[in-house]
Amino acid sequence: MHLTGIIAEFNPLHSGHKFLIDFAKKDGAVAAVISGNFVQRGDTAITEKRNRTKMALQSGVDLVLELPVCYSLSTAQNFAFGGVSVLDAVGCNSLIFGSESGKITELKAASEILNSKEFSEKLNKNLQNGTTFAAAREKTATECGLKSGILDKPNNNLAVEYITAMGKIQSKMDCKTVARQGAMHDSDEIADDFVSASLLREKLISGDCDFCKNYISEENLKLLKYENLSDIKNIETVILGILRTKSLEDFKTLPDLSEGVENKLFGAIKTATTLGELYDSLKVKRYTHARIRRLVLSAVLGVDNSLFMKKPPYIRVLGFNKTGEQVLKENIKKSPIPIVLRAKEIENLCLSANKLFKTEVLATDLYMLSLNKPLECGYEYKANLIKG
Repeated sequence: MHLTGIIAEFNPLHSGHKFLIDFAKKDGAVAAVISGNFVQRGDTAITEKRNRTKMALQSGVDLVLELPVCYSLSTAQNFAFGGVSVLDAVGCNSLIFGSESGKITELKAASEILNSKEFSEKLNKNLQNGTTFAAAREKTATECGLKSGILDKPNNNLAVEYITAMGKIQSKMDCKTVARQGAMHDSDEIADDFVSASLLREKLISGDCDFCKNYISEENLKLLKYENLSDIKNIETVILGILRTKSLEDFKTLPDLSEGVENKLFGAIKTATTLGELYDSLKVKRYTHARIRRLVLSAVLGVDNSLFMKKPPYIRVLGFNKTGEQVLKENIKKSPIPIVLRAKEIENLCLSANKLFKTEVLATDLYMLSLNKPLECGYEYKANLIKG
């Protein structure tokens, strides 16, 4: 059985995602690895990961796997590395992703340039000018012969990181890309009957479901009832409170640190009374707002650098249909990374697996307070597999 992999957040799952899933289904079964309850933009997911699992299964995905929080709440590089590692381990034959480019040869060329010795040497020089990492990287890549404009698009960037990650783990998966449809990432515009996930989140939180029904299927929209939605503003004080209990040593092992930002963070939490104040006080030239948000949430959850750019110690299954169940039966014993279906199974794994799951439990317990109708602790142990 041919298995195509997708790395996504489905935050929420909309018509653009459905387009990609349908494209992948042409080759056979589809496995998706999705972010947990905290996402790459440094925020909570609009709805709980098992709700998004149900959406995925209702939209044609056969097997849904979790991208652990140390990858979902991380850099594009680490996000891609974690996702690719999971899909490769479960036996995917190919990986498919959207991009603004839509040309796989162009994206592969970008990956080759970014991993060259020439690029590394020139990047270090360009970073000395005090520009952001993203700006320095794009300037350096252009100097090394890359077509201008490739790296200033978010989906192109992720696509290049997927290709790079496949090379790092020596994956045998084939990779394909489809041109991103409609509105740009984080855009508030409507284009070709597609809109961005950020606009849909905004409409959902405001209660404008009539707008969303044009871009989210009726059965999936039923799963997005207002009381199920998350808003990080609901736990703003909780986040600040947890940060105030931290010592400077707690910040020194955070992933993706540079320029002594841990010292600045430790000082800022003593005076900030809102997340906005905290983010603004941490802003430095090389740190984007999303990077700062990820850093803050990583500190709250105790995510450190121990698994940064390393394969996950386990793969957790969130849900499947009959086809996905068959995929698991064919690959569960072959996987180089343990595949777990129940929380109890993690207890028998290595120390790093148990440490990661402890972080995942904390993340979910905190997330449950961000819902408009908060829920109790312990959901990671109580939640059942979702079967489509």
